[in-house]
Amino acid sequence: MGDPGADDTDGTAPTAAEVMLRSLREYGVEYVFGNFGTDHTPLLEAAARLREEDPDAIPAFVTCPHESGALSAADGYAAVTGRPQAVFVHVDVGTQNLGAMVHNVHRGDVPVLIFAGLAPITHGDEPGARSSGIQYIQDVYDQEGIVEQYCRWTGEYRPPADPDEFVARALELASTPRRGPTYLAATREALETTVDSTPGSRSLTDARPIAADAETVGRVASMVRDATAPLVVTSKLGANRPDQSVDRLRRFAEAAGAGVVEQRPTALNFPRTHALHVGFDPKAAMERADLVVLADADVPWEPPSERPVDADVPIVHLDIDPEKPQYPLWDFETDLAVRADPGATLAAVADRLESEGGEPDREPWQSEHDARLRGRADSLDAQYDDGALTPAVLTDAIDEVVDASTIVLNETTTSKRTVLEHLDLERPGSYRSPYGSGLGWAPGAATGVKLAAPEQTVITLVGDGSYVFGNPTASAWMAAAHDAPSLTVVYNNSRWNAVRTSTLDQHPDGSAAAASVPESRFDPILDLSHAAHVVDAHTSVVESVEDLESALRAGLDAVERGDPAVLDVRVEQA
Repeated sequence: MGDPGADDTDGTAPTAAEVMLRSLREYGVEYVFGNFGTDHTPLLEAAARLREEDPDAIPAFVTCPHESGALSAADGYAAVTGRPQAVFVHVDVGTQNLGAMVHNVHRGDVPVLIFAGLAPITHGDEPGARSSGIQYIQDVYDQEGIVEQYCRWTGEYRPPADPDEFVARALELASTPRRGPTYLAATREALETTVDSTPGSRSLTDARPIAADAETVGRVASMVRDATAPLVVTSKLGANRPDQSVDRLRRFAEAAGAGVVEQRPTALNFPRTHALHVGFDPKAAMERADLVVLADADVPWEPPSERPVDADVPIVHLDIDPEKPQYPLWDFETDLAVRADPGATLAAVADRLESEGGEPDREPWQSEHDARLRGRADSLDAQYDDGALTPAVLTDAIDEVVDASTIVLNETTTSKRTVLEHLDLERPGSYRSPYGSGLGWAPGAATGVKLAAPEQTVITLVGDGSYVFGNPTASAWMAAAHDAPSLTVVYNNSRWNAVRTSTLDQHPDGSAAAASVPESRFDPILDLSHAAHVVDAHTSVVESVEDLESALRAGLDAVERGDPAVLDVRVEQA
């Protein structure tokens, strides 16, 4: 280890800050989504110095005015690429400001490395020592403990350890199933220390799960052959390597004659126009099923306390961790738990079924699919006849402007099922939604998705409550500043509808119901187009069905020109 006060410009050893930045890039991190503080000065100085030598030696910095937007943007980027990105925040307050987005990347299995500074621990003239009274206030006993239960790994870099090893470890455990966030912290003094290290010197473990063993594959194939109406329930299968995963599920469904239900999907898991796609309500589909296969579905039906099929209908659970240790309680009753990669196992079963020949009977699920589409069309016709600007009508209009180059982000909360039912997406990777319940994900995630897929059109669908939680001014600035325009459509019903419906469900004849649950309403109504005026965004308020198509086209034209666009659509509940 070199002299802690040494300067890299004279050829001495690099600082830990320099090594960390170089290591991130060597291990494949393209972006640092950062909300910076006084504890980051060694990293900012190192970044400026390294850019002078070679701008490509370190990740590009994306300045984010709010920490939650930074983490959501990293989430969106990882969703498209499958590669973990870095998020820089400062000390305890910056870590806390990540908020519910930490919950989302945890529950959504999103690989991301969060780095946070720590308050300096020394006084005097040493590099990085305390220089402000705020550094006493920001010093806490256990900063890692703020996020520890949400992370796959937490650690503090302390010299004379090798910083490259810490970066490698954090990225490796973020990417190893089950994927998720990791958290690394360091003081200014540690970052200013010079070290003897080679960035990118380690080979990261790529521990991908594999298919079930041949005996288990044969057993599942036998159960499928004996069934007349097998059903797959999935949530996350298409989130990781979507082209491969969606094709594996399609092959299995066609070989088995199996219907597919997407329960709380975080990605497109199966083409939604396919005749074997039977919607988004697992309990309704299970009424017909005589075999149920759960494939990467953390919460496969609701409520979990009730087995949705008869005891003689077997439930097979395919998952890399079928006991779900990340959930304090998990009381879903299954009959055969298989610890293996769900997609690879479905593909192996499909191989077995195809090799044995024979054509499965697909008619029961095809009839179910067709009946669902007829019911959807009849309901839509009635809403159009009434002239009502409902979530279904709005989504139907959006479906008309979506094409093969579109990626849709969905955080509409109580309208999420309606969006799923009326948006006929087919392409793997064309849909993303948070699996967690931390509201405010979509506005920031849109920037990350656009940076990862600059040639594609990003359309963000978000509820009014979620949009406010997403720090819309910060998100609008971030999109404009980093040339990542997208179209945001706000489903504005002027209320927290989840609060309203939950209250009515539990107390249908209560006093709150009689008063229309006043605590669930935004009165006066929020003009949610206004926040994006902090930049030169295209904005519009839409209040009628007649104005809907032209507003959507104008918004997309603005995005094509490179401007963010926000439509505040005042929807009625059907």
